[in-house]
Amino acid sequence: MPDNVKTALSISLRRLLRPLVRIMLREGLTYSHFAAIAQMAFVESAAKDFAGKGMKASVSSVCTLTGMSNDQVGAVLLEQERFESLDVLEVSNPFARVLHGWHNDRDYVGPYGFPIDLPFVGTPLSFSILAGRHAPGVSPQMILQELLRVGAVAEVGSQVWKPLKQEYIEPSLSPENLGRMASLVESLLSTLENNTRKARDGTDLFERTMIVDVPLASYQLLALQSYLKVVGGQFLHRVDAFAAIELNEKMALQPGDIADIRAGLQCFLYVEPPPDDVRLRDAIEFSPSTH
Repeated sequence: MPDNVKTALSISLRRLLRPLVRIMLREGLTYSHFAAIAQMAFVESAAKDFAGKGMKASVSSVCTLTGMSNDQVGAVLLEQERFESLDVLEVSNPFARVLHGWHNDRDYVGPYGFPIDLPFVGTPLSFSILAGRHAPGVSPQMILQELLRVGAVAEVGSQVWKPLKQEYIEPSLSPENLGRMASLVESLLSTLENNTRKARDGTDLFERTMIVDVPLASYQLLALQSYLKVVGGQFLHRVDAFAAIELNEKMALQPGDIADIRAGLQCFLYVEPPPDDVRLRDAIEFSPSTH
């Protein structure tokens, strides 16, 4: 790798890590926690992404790629097994499954592709039956109350409910929300990694960015947010309908076809952090004995 690319990559990595570190420090994770996690990621990538297909990576090759010792790699394997046994981020979210089903289950989508309003009980198509189909074993009343709490549904008649959001987003740092965050960032970085790779197995992946030309006032940002909730929601709904009808019905799998590619589309509004012109040394007050 040329020195200028290596330097630019190092600067970019610092920018990528800054918001993640902000979350870690806010939640009490120290550098030692992060270092252990980073070691796991290095060993996992060296062993799985740089070995030949179907081949095992040698310890020496992992050590060479990562710059770690045999003992460090062994310690990482033990720590990785401990993490995998916890399985924290794989907590199933019944609220998200019900919302997704409401927008994608053909029985609950109207003729124009929009989810229909549902009574809580009493009809063949009701919220209780929807919840039972997509989150069996969980109380429909509990699911409704949680969706109501986060503003994902509204009552439009006597015990008749309308979905306001396509996604369940818990407004706190819960295990479910952390898993969603990790999935979103991992997907974005995987797309960027694919599109910057010289030799790709397939085509480049769709990746576009729109930037507002001039700085915004807070009320203008709120207006943009409101606009995107409508227009962006409509766009995602059209893509969702294309996947359900064009791909799954009109281009249905034929005998012998292999379907092992998981794909999706993510859209989000971003706000750039304010400029930070303060030198790191000037942001830390040293005592005379340590300066």
